[in-house]
Amino acid sequence: MRVAIAALVVIALGAHTGASSGKRVVLADADPELLRAVVAALAPWRLEIVVVADAPSSGAEARTRAEAQDARFVVWRAGRELIVFDRDRGAEERRGAPEGALDAVDAAAAALTVKTLMRLPPPEELAAPPPPPRAGGTEIRLQAAFATRIARGSDTNISARFVGGAAVRPSARLGLRIGAIADLGTASDVDRVGFSGAWTDWSLAGIASWTFAPNARWELEPYAGAGFARSSLAGTLMNTPYEQAATLALACGGMWVRRRFAMWTLGAGASLEGRPGTPTYTRSNGNNQTIFQVPSFGVEVGVLAAADFGR
Repeated sequence: MRVAIAALVVIALGAHTGASSGKRVVLADADPELLRAVVAALAPWRLEIVVVADAPSSGAEARTRAEAQDARFVVWRAGRELIVFDRDRGAEERRGAPEGALDAVDAAAAALTVKTLMRLPPPEELAAPPPPPRAGGTEIRLQAAFATRIARGSDTNISARFVGGAAVRPSARLGLRIGAIADLGTASDVDRVGFSGAWTDWSLAGIASWTFAPNARWELEPYAGAGFARSSLAGTLMNTPYEQAATLALACGGMWVRRRFAMWTLGAGASLEGRPGTPTYTRSNGNNQTIFQVPSFGVEVGVLAAADFGR
């Protein structure tokens, strides 16, 4: 009964440590002192020990038992010999050992022999478990993106954009981030009804985002924000210098998809932006011909990289 209880305890401890194939030992010996000594000797290796009462009669039978138990080692005594069968090497090794019931000293010596014959690596060479995730803490994200924007006003404007931003996540327990993004890009040529020049714009918006992480590698991060945009149209109208500028309200939203590499993330994103009440510039020649209408709507698609500090 005492052996059975001890065996159950050892098996339970092995299951708790997540033992798997190659980390199981079959001890085919009912001696309780030997069991206690083997458990103590092999504890640093976190091996699961399964105890059975009857010893195998040969190496072939030991292999069969190892395969049936999905174990690497089978340990038993035959006469005055202690035998260790290693399933991975397909070999058994023998050393002298006392017969019958063992006292604490003989059992400790036998357990030391078992450990030696197993040829286990030093415990410090075992793979360390991954560190637990941090429970909390502020995280700062710096991000840069390169994108293409298609904006629609009096013409369809396509421009290259650079989007830089920073955000703070107050707590690692939440996916919420609060920050700001700045968007600027190349000029769009405008040439119509006697005007020749270019339109440029830049914007600054405060944003809030929420990160969804389906696994440790991939993240989805929808966001929304509001701010302002600065629009400028400059050139010549009928050989006369002409310039118009406006500050506009801005609303934006989109989605970033990220692949994580430790503190770094790489990915792609898509966003929409709207600018209500955009101005239309016309010629004051009685015909009110449209020179340029500032785009009120745009779509951006691009790639991004970000670093998270304090992660």
